Amino acid sequence: MCQLFGASSATPVRLNFSWKSFALRGSTSDGNPDGWGVANYIGHDVALFREPIPAEDSPLVYFLGNHLPMSTLVISHVRNAIGSDVSLANTHPFVRALGPHSHVFAHNGYATVESLANAWLTPIGETDSEHLFCRLLNSLEPLWRSGNVPPLAERLQVVNAFATAIRPHGSTNFLYSDGATLFAHGHRKTLPGRRISSEPGLHYCESKGAIDDPQGVQFDGPTTDIALVATTPLDDGEWIAFEPGEVACFEAGRRVIPD
Repeated sequence: MCQLFGASSATPVRLNFSWKSFALRGSTSDGNPDGWGVANYIGHDVALFREPIPAEDSPLVYFLGNHLPMSTLVISHVRNAIGSDVSLANTHPFVRALGPHSHVFAHNGYATVESLANAWLTPIGETDSEHLFCRLLNSLEPLWRSGNVPPLAERLQVVNAFATAIRPHGSTNFLYSDGATLFAHGHRKTLPGRRISSEPGLHYCESKGAIDDPQGVQFDGPTTDIALVATTPLDDGEWIAFEPGEVACFEAGRRVIPD
């Protein structure tokens, strides 16, 4: 089963132990040997690293375990390929530009999707996940035409509508960010053979203020509010399971609810 990891913090941090521990779930023994990737926001742009090989075999993963760029928003993924080739084009996270921001998407599960041949944006690779991302950005594009960041309530409305539309078509846990907000949609855990479990598809935890090593996370820089999202908890901390179909928004290390 693919695995998702996301982080939002109030100030730039360099995740060390937590990200490396997550990435090394990308192994043959853990069932996710088909690629890994991590996107780190630096301002409104993204430093993207990804390879279509097992994370446990990658020297770059071990290097980044100590040298990830400082960032306030991170999205990462380890892949178990279902129905598409193992290739760079099919490796998450996916990044596209919309308005003055880079947008990032990673998906866990599967979904049957219709062709996007006549859409404003079409996929580069073959995955259902990238099709979903293009579909989401096609829906968001009108909001970003002004060149300014749209209000959170308007962006969340589109993300919620998108999540509601795709849920009946498979298992649709995803992380999405536009550089301002981390959106997380929890559905159901996916099992081998495209079986959907009754278990939650995502979990999150929050650590506030001056807490040393929150939830097993090590980072350089000042202590800060930080929120983590993962397919399965990274440690024995206080992780909260998403309700099926729940969409959560995180900004500056806190879960936020628009007015």
